[in-house]
Amino acid sequence: MNNITYLLFLILPISIYAQHVNGRVYNEKSTAKNIGVFNLTTRQYTYTNEDGDFTIKAAVNDTLLFSSEFYKPQQLIVQNKHYNMTNVIELKTQVNTLGTVSLSYTAKFNANKYQANLGEQIANDIKNRPYLYSPPPNPQGDLTLLVDLIRSLFKSKKIKETPPKPMTYKNFYALFNTNDFFSEDLLINDLNIERKHIPLFFDYCDAKQLKNDLLLPENKMILLDSLIKFSRTFKTHIAEVDSTLIKN
Repeated sequence: MNNITYLLFLILPISIYAQHVNGRVYNEKSTAKNIGVFNLTTRQYTYTNEDGDFTIKAAVNDTLLFSSEFYKPQQLIVQNKHYNMTNVIELKTQVNTLGTVSLSYTAKFNANKYQANLGEQIANDIKNRPYLYSPPPNPQGDLTLLVDLIRSLFKSKKIKETPPKPMTYKNFYALFNTNDFFSEDLLINDLNIERKHIPLFFDYCDAKQLKNDLLLPENKMILLDSLIKFSRTFKTHIAEVDSTLIKN
């Protein structure tokens, strides 16, 4: 009897920690396919299939993260009840909104008022920068100076939005040498990149031109999702090269 009890105690933890959590992921309209399902506790991951279904190993209190570029991340902390049911996860679409722009217009152009304002601006500029209005060395200088002044006063300043810079080899190297989450262990054990191929993998990721705003902490899981996809195609290319070398 004691031996049976001992065996039960040995088997019991295995039954607890080796269980699977099943579920289906929806968006606002239907099931959602290719959604990343990450066990943040064990670093295991999978994706939903064509029907939005997923299966992943998890223990009680493990945190599951459901993430995709187009949806807001959703977390699930695993409890005993989640093992005996099909868990339904609903994701909300990630919406990019623009700030409100207020527009105004003048019903009628007032030429007299416009000229008065222009004269006042020129007078103020003469007062503040008299050195610009000293007699020029040529007779045409006065007219040229006035034209340049008017242009400078009314020249519209175009605001250019600087697009995010792409991530480079240096960004990836620095990330995997300073970040606790993105580590060499993740590269080798989770993404299955051989140690000797890590520099080449960084070059491969560099060529993909990922936006460097993915380095922000709130975009961590989106970056991880991209790296997982890159690792798959990278390993395929490496296998093809190795195969060619063997044949030759």
